[in-house]
Amino acid sequence: MKIIRLSVIGLSTFLTISCSEKTTHTAAAPERENSEAERESAAGGGKPNAEADEGKERAPEPEEIGEDCVAFLRSTKAALPNQVNKDCPQCPSDAAIEVLKFDDFHVDRVTPGEASCEVAVTIKGQFNPSSGGEIVGGLTGWITPEQKAQYRRGETPTGQEVYRVKIIYQRIRGAWRAAEFDRTGTE
Repeated sequence: MKIIRLSVIGLSTFLTISCSEKTTHTAAAPERENSEAERESAAGGGKPNAEADEGKERAPEPEEIGEDCVAFLRSTKAALPNQVNKDCPQCPSDAAIEVLKFDDFHVDRVTPGEASCEVAVTIKGQFNPSSGGEIVGGLTGWITPEQKAQYRRGETPTGQEVYRVKIIYQRIRGAWRAAEFDRTGTE
């Protein structure tokens, strides 16, 4: 009988301590959240509010946008004449080389939505040394006909290039995916 009483007393003590710890953590959590929100607010210069948090969820993260910009730029390839993709002439073959080197990008504007989001970016890059070949894929539509002809002849256009791109993101299974790349209206 003494063992049962000790067990019940021990169990009630454990529950009391456990419940009071949860109460302590729960009471402290809003203070912690407020201090984190205040730090983010101080860094961003604005006040913490539900709208700002909601806006983050309704658009891709800047790191994701940057990764998509790099991938789009790197998908601009030079297909050598004897290595054209027969199934898709406008697509680069496996042996194609990257035409552009990524320098930087800047998010100009984000227009969030529930299921889609439009992001205007500026991508900066330079031409890699040319071995000739037809430019295909990626930023082909942004490269001038003169630069394409120069690159095809084996000459490398010089200087930094600036490409203004509109990326349409779609929300697929809870994640943002780049669905379309297009010219922005500012070119």
